[in-house]
Amino acid sequence: MNLHAWPTHHAPKVDGVLDDEVWKDPLNMTNLTASLNGHYLNDDESKKYYYEGHFTQNWPNNNEKSSQKTRVQVAYDDYAIYIMAQMYDTAPDSIRTNLGGRDSGSGAADSFIVSFDTYNKQQDCFEFEVTASGVQSDRIRGTSGWDGNWNEVWSSAVQKNEEGWACEIAIPYRALRMPNAKEQVWGINFGRVIRRYNETSFWNNVDAEKQGYVNQFGSLRGLYDIKPPLRLTLSPYVSNVVVGKQGSSKVANTFSGGADLKLGLGQSFTLDVSLVPDFSQVQADNEVLNLSAFEVRFGEFRNFFTQGTTIFNRWNQFYSRRIGQNHNAPSDDLLRENEEYRYKPTDAPLINSIKLTGRTEKGLGVGILNSVTNSTFGIIEDTLSGTTRTVDADPVTNFNILAIDQNLPNNSTIGVINTNVYRGEGYKNSNVTTAHTNLYDRNNRFQFRAMGALSQEFFADEVNEQGVTTENAHTVLGHRFDIAHAKVSGNWRYWLSTNVESDTYNPNDLGFNGSNNAINFRANTQWNQFKARGIYQRFWGRIGYDEDYLYNPQVFTKRRVWVDGDMLFKNFWSVYANASITPGMSYDYFDPREEGYRFKRYQSHDAGVTVSSNGSKKYSISIRASVWQRPEFNQLDDYYRYGQTYRVNDKLDLNHQISWNKQRNEKGYATTLKDENDDVESVIYGDREVKTLENNFWTSYIFNPKMFLTFRLRHYWRRVNYNHFYDLSKEGDLFPTEYDDINEDGEKEHDANYNNFNVELTYSWEFLPGSFVTAMWRNQLGHNTHNSHYNFRENIDELWKEPQVNTLSVRLMYFLDYQQVKKGLKRM
Repeated sequence: MNLHAWPTHHAPKVDGVLDDEVWKDPLNMTNLTASLNGHYLNDDESKKYYYEGHFTQNWPNNNEKSSQKTRVQVAYDDYAIYIMAQMYDTAPDSIRTNLGGRDSGSGAADSFIVSFDTYNKQQDCFEFEVTASGVQSDRIRGTSGWDGNWNEVWSSAVQKNEEGWACEIAIPYRALRMPNAKEQVWGINFGRVIRRYNETSFWNNVDAEKQGYVNQFGSLRGLYDIKPPLRLTLSPYVSNVVVGKQGSSKVANTFSGGADLKLGLGQSFTLDVSLVPDFSQVQADNEVLNLSAFEVRFGEFRNFFTQGTTIFNRWNQFYSRRIGQNHNAPSDDLLRENEEYRYKPTDAPLINSIKLTGRTEKGLGVGILNSVTNSTFGIIEDTLSGTTRTVDADPVTNFNILAIDQNLPNNSTIGVINTNVYRGEGYKNSNVTTAHTNLYDRNNRFQFRAMGALSQEFFADEVNEQGVTTENAHTVLGHRFDIAHAKVSGNWRYWLSTNVESDTYNPNDLGFNGSNNAINFRANTQWNQFKARGIYQRFWGRIGYDEDYLYNPQVFTKRRVWVDGDMLFKNFWSVYANASITPGMSYDYFDPREEGYRFKRYQSHDAGVTVSSNGSKKYSISIRASVWQRPEFNQLDDYYRYGQTYRVNDKLDLNHQISWNKQRNEKGYATTLKDENDDVESVIYGDREVKTLENNFWTSYIFNPKMFLTFRLRHYWRRVNYNHFYDLSKEGDLFPTEYDDINEDGEKEHDANYNNFNVELTYSWEFLPGSFVTAMWRNQLGHNTHNSHYNFRENIDELWKEPQVNTLSVRLMYFLDYQQVKKGLKRM
C-alpha cells in the first residue's frame, strides 16, 4: 500500500483536536491546481493523501479485518513530520485509557503506532506509540533486534471525541535518520491496539505466518526537499545523593554535575558522550545466593549502556555490566601475618563513555563504544598495630567495542564485532573478534546463520611482592563457531544448529559466556496454528532434541528430549506446558570446579504448566507449577509461582508475584580440600535441601502522562541445609567421607540462610519535553548466616536486626535541542 504526505507551511497544533487546515477533508485538495515542489495535484488525487478503512489484524485473528475503522494522514514541513489518526469506535465508552509510565507500551490501554523505515531497506524502523491516555513509547525494531530503551523527544496529544478518539503526533527530523535526497520514499506502517478485544492490527498487513516485520511495510511518498538538520542536544544535570546506615551517625553526601551530549554526524550517525556519568538512580540488582559453578548474569539499568546498543548485542560479545565491574580483586595471598582486608573494591568508577552509532543510506551499520574506568585499591589492616596499607586492584582500564554490519537483500545481514580491554603493562589485556552472517531466501522462508569468533588473552609477566619479575608473559587463543539452518515461515517450521566452543575460548573481559569447552547440537520442529478453531484462538507446539559434548577431551556429556506448546483460548486465557527427559547417564565436568573431575548425573525428567488469564481484564493472574525428578538419588524439586495484577483505576495498578522452590536430596558441590602444596586431596559433595522463596511487589501511580510514582519491593530468601557429605571420585561417583563441616563456633559452615531485601520508591516529572526531575529513595538490607534451621518468622525477625542502608538521590536534568533553540530565536 502507498500513502502520500502533504507539505504544509502551517504546522498543525498538536492538541488531539483534528481541526487544523491541513487535516480537513478533503484537505482543500480537490480543487487545487497549483504546483507544490514541482508536483501537480489533479482533482482525483486527494484520496492518496489519506487512508480511511479497516486495518488488517495480526493478533488474534491473523489476516482478518480489524473490528473498527481508522483514518490516517501525514503532513510535513521543514522541521518535523506530522501524523494524525482518528480511531473510530462504535463504543466510545469502552475505549481503554489506563495510564502508564513512559515507554510502557500500550499496557492495558488502546494505542496507536506509527513506524518509519526512513531508508526503505525493509530492515529496521523507528517506531512511536501513543496510548488513548497520552502515554508515549518509542523504540527501534527490525533485523537489528528490539531496542525499547531508545528514547527521543517528540510531541503527541490525544482527545476523545464523538467518533472514538484522535491522536496527533509531531516527530522532529532530529529524532530520525534519513537520506539527503530531493525526493524520499520511506517505508511506513500504522498499527492500532484495541485492548478490550486484545486486537492488534496494521494498515499494511503484517502476516504472522511470514518472517519479518519491517519487510511487510507499505510506502510513504510525496516527501520533497527535506533537509536532514543538525542534530545537537545537550542534557546537563545536577545530582545530590545522601547515604546513611542504620546505627551510624555518619551520613555521606555527594553533590555532582555533568552532562550527556548527542551530536549528529552527517545524516546517519550519532555521537553520544556521557561527561561525568551519574548512575545513582538505577534499579538495584536482584541478587541471589548462587550455588552453581557459573556466574550470575544481572540486568543493565544504566541508560547510556541500554540506549542505541542493539548493534553490539550479538553473540554475547558485549555485557555492559563488565564496565565498572571490579576485575582484579586483591588476593588473600597478599596478606601478611595478623593482617586482614578492611576494604576490597567491588566497583571501578566510570570516568567517561562515548558512543557512535548509526546506519548509512546503503545499509552499513557502525557502532563504536569506548569507556574508561578509574583505578581501584584494596585496604589492608594490621590487626595488632592498626596500621593500614593499600594494594592495587584494578588499574585505569579502557573498554572498546567496534561493530560493523551490512544490510543485504531479503532481511539478511553480515557483520563483524571486535571487543578490546586494555589495562596496560603488567596486567591482562584481551581482544575478541567475531564475524557473523544471517541470510534469508527471497521469500523469507528459510534462514542460514553462521558465526566464528577468536578470543585472545594477553597475560603479562608476574611480579611478586618483593618486586621480582617472573617471565611468564604468554597469549592464550580460543575459538567458537556456530552454524544454524531453519525454516522460519509458514505453519510448520524447524531449527538445526551446532555450536562449538574451545576450552580456551574466553570473551568475558567485556562479553558474557557462562561456560566454554562445549560442543552442542540442537534440533526442533514446530507447528503453528494461526486460525481460530473450536475453543482455541491459536496455538503452537514443538518437539526438540539436544546433545552435548565436551570440547576437550571430546567426550559425551548429555542428551535431552523435550516438548512444549502454548494454546490461546477464545476467552484469551492461555496454557503453556512443557516436559523433558534426560535419558541415560549424563556427566557434569563443571560443577566439581576441579580439572580432571566429573559428576555423574543419572536419568532425570521434568514437566510444568503455566496458566494465564485474560490480561486485559481488571484482575488477571498467572500460575506456574513444575516438578523435576531424579529417581536414582530420590531427588525431587517442585516449583510454584503465582502472579497477579489488579488495576484499581486508570492511574493505579497493583502487581504481586511470589515463587517457592523446594529441592529435596539435591547433590551438589560443597568444597575442595587441598594439601599444603595446594594439590587437590578431595572434592566434597553434599546431600542438601534447598528452599527458595521470592516475593516481589510493585505498583505505579500515574498522575498524568508526564508524572508518575513507582514503588518496588523485593525479598529473596534461600535456605540451604546439608544432611551429609560425600567424596567425589574422578569418575563421578559419590563415596562416604569423614568430612565434617562443623566450625570452631559449632556451626555447620556450609549451611546458609541468605536474605536480600530491597525497597525502592521513585518519583519522575517531565516538566518540559525531555527535561526531568527525578527522586529515588532506596532501602537495602541483607544477611547471610549459617542458621538454616530458621522458619519464616524467625528469619524475618533476624533480618530486621541487620543495619539498613538508606539512599536518597535527587536529580535535575534539562534538555536543550539546538533546532528548537534556533527556532525559538527566530520568533524573537
